[in-house]
Amino acid sequence: MSRERSAAYCRSVMRHHARSFYFATRLLPPAKRDAIEALYAFFRCVDDAADEGHASNATRRARIQTFRTAVESLHGGPDACEEPWFDALARAYMRYAIDRRPLLELIDGCESDLGTVDIATMNDLETYARAVAGTVGRSVVPILGATGADALALGERLGVAMQLTNVLRDVDDDERQGRNYLPLREFPGAGGTEAMRAVAAHARRQYAAGRALVRRVPNDGSRAALLMAATFYEGILARIERRGFDRAGRAFVGGAAKWGLAAKCVVSAYTGLAIIK
Repeated sequence: MSRERSAAYCRSVMRHHARSFYFATRLLPPAKRDAIEALYAFFRCVDDAADEGHASNATRRARIQTFRTAVESLHGGPDACEEPWFDALARAYMRYAIDRRPLLELIDGCESDLGTVDIATMNDLETYARAVAGTVGRSVVPILGATGADALALGERLGVAMQLTNVLRDVDDDERQGRNYLPLREFPGAGGTEAMRAVAAHARRQYAAGRALVRRVPNDGSRAALLMAATFYEGILARIERRGFDRAGRAFVGGAAKWGLAAKCVVSAYTGLAIIK
């Protein structure tokens, strides 16, 4: 697939499936934006392969294996694989020296979703979140240009925080697929509310620590974009908490609120006021 078609495919995947992230990445310089879109398209396709409920586990495992083969072929350049996202991802890989290990770890994490999932403890949930989302945070760090010896660890913490938010937002959807990500055995009772409260508190700690990454990225739009993405997701968590962890309806940040948060993030990124601490 040509460079232009691959980039357009990745952009369409992100625009359709991750509107908040897509909105935030409009602030990035074009090369960084293309690379983030390529990463997202890859991650999304891996996740979708694991979630194809109508396919057998054997079929899904075979499909997931093709993603491992593709990642292992990234060093071969844009023509090494025919997946529609591959050309864009290979160019990002070469331009930003993306580590392949987090990509392979994410594939392993998504493969663990096949069949029944029953998380027992917060440690189990943390391990899972690191695999399927902490890896995303680590992969984004070199693209954004973050500096500091702890930048990868901070990116991982933000990824984990966002995945814990996803877990709280999607409890009912996950249950319908035979998956439980709440540490109910460690926090039993109250219909799962105690476990959800514990997960939310842990997510808050991860957001608080991970936000230190914002100061480590250049102020070329990357700082505002990262802050915006984290703030949007933390806003979802806040709505879940305000609703008392009521599962009725999917929590999200609406248009007007999103524009308000976006404005605060841009001001904060360029002035150091309001949100960055």
